[in-house]
Amino acid sequence: MTSTAERLPTQREPGRAKARVPANQTMNLQPLYWGTFGVIGFLATWEIISRFHLLPRDALPPASTTLIRATRLLTDQTFLAQIGNTLWAAFVGYAIALVIAVPAGLLLGLSNRLYALTSTIVELIRPLPPIGLVPLLVLVAGQGLEMKATVVALGCVFPLLVNTIHGVHSTNGVARATARSFGWSPVVVAWRVVWPSAIPSVLTGVRVTVSIALILCIGAEFIGGSTKGLGSWLLQQSMLPQGIESVCAGVIVAGLLGLLVNAVVSVLETNFASWARRDES
Repeated sequence: MTSTAERLPTQREPGRAKARVPANQTMNLQPLYWGTFGVIGFLATWEIISRFHLLPRDALPPASTTLIRATRLLTDQTFLAQIGNTLWAAFVGYAIALVIAVPAGLLLGLSNRLYALTSTIVELIRPLPPIGLVPLLVLVAGQGLEMKATVVALGCVFPLLVNTIHGVHSTNGVARATARSFGWSPVVVAWRVVWPSAIPSVLTGVRVTVSIALILCIGAEFIGGSTKGLGSWLLQQSMLPQGIESVCAGVIVAGLLGLLVNAVVSVLETNFASWARRDES
């Protein structure tokens, strides 16, 4: 009797494990379902507000006609060239921010003295809005790529820097001490222990700031009077008599760009930092 009773739980475990797999897969798909419903609900609300003239037609065109206009824009070579200019400026500025912020964050995170020396300066400059510097940057760097890349770099460098420092500070102290006890040099410890531990925090900063880069670049084009880029195109369309539909369509395309870039970063985060989630669980 005792042996039979002891076998029963072990015989049920495979069945339980198989029953849990579909449930987990369903839970993983729930954000996609709810996100789709949210988009449909938003578009339906937008259509109702416009069709029933709850807002003036020249202020909010119907969602259906705006989506058709956005689809046509995606086949317009002139519009695609403007998007390419914006993406290139955002990429250059973001690359500059990465090259500066990640090594500086590792250095400041590893050195308590340097961190104490610079933390006040970083916290003082970090809240300054880069868009507010556009008029000054136009005078210094003009209205082209240099100005837009500088705005993007200034807006992204400090969030990346803070996240990198946080990742270094969250490194397991026992792991660092163990590595030093094996005679590893500080450079080897930083490369083989500290940097892998800081990667999840760095990628979190990348995921947050990559969308900010697009926003800053479009805003700099809009405010700085650039002749190229999505922001410049939106400004020109807003001055036309019936340009509100094109402006709304351009905003939708900009949102889709941000969604696409965020999806790419999420894939990178899953591939290079998935082990961090497993350790936390």
